Amino acid sequence: MNTRRLGKRLGVCAFVAAALIGTAGAAAYYGGVRINTTESMPVGLWIVAAGAVIERGQVVSVCPVPGTVMAMARERGYVPSGVCPGHYEPLIKPVAAIAGDVVTVTSEGVAVNGVAVPNTRQALADGAGRPMPRITPGEYPVASGTVWILSSYNAASFDSRYFGPLPVTNIEGIARPLFTKGAL
Repeated sequence: MNTRRLGKRLGVCAFVAAALIGTAGAAAYYGGVRINTTESMPVGLWIVAAGAVIERGQVVSVCPVPGTVMAMARERGYVPSGVCPGHYEPLIKPVAAIAGDVVTVTSEGVAVNGVAVPNTRQALADGAGRPMPRITPGEYPVASGTVWILSSYNAASFDSRYFGPLPVTNIEGIARPLFTKGAL
């Protein structure tokens, strides 16, 4: 077999392999499989089921709202690129507050309905010494159609303590660990 013909066959094989991998990845995504690559929650595979009523304490997969804070978060590597509007990866985080709750942000951390959420003190700077965006200390009644997501799993989580509430309509569904490194 000549080199030109071999090269052509290898090219076709590479194309077919890439197409199969892409198809498998798309099928997994649309089947509800998500890969969490950040350490705000255990890293690994999660399964997302849509359609459930969202309650406080549930872990969800949610698309962040595009804007200045999220653009900075992606640039700094807090939120990877992904399939959500603005090309952000969905966040996998616990719902800490729902409509009707009151979120209190202080220099010591975040409380929901007067109960402190562990590991939620806002960092003044990230690990590289860059200033962090922050929600102004105060009380925030949670509006209808919004949630606050806060991860007490990792004190360095990039969550609502830095960008505030998210629309419930951005929630893809309830996320459950499928195969992860670390325990909840």
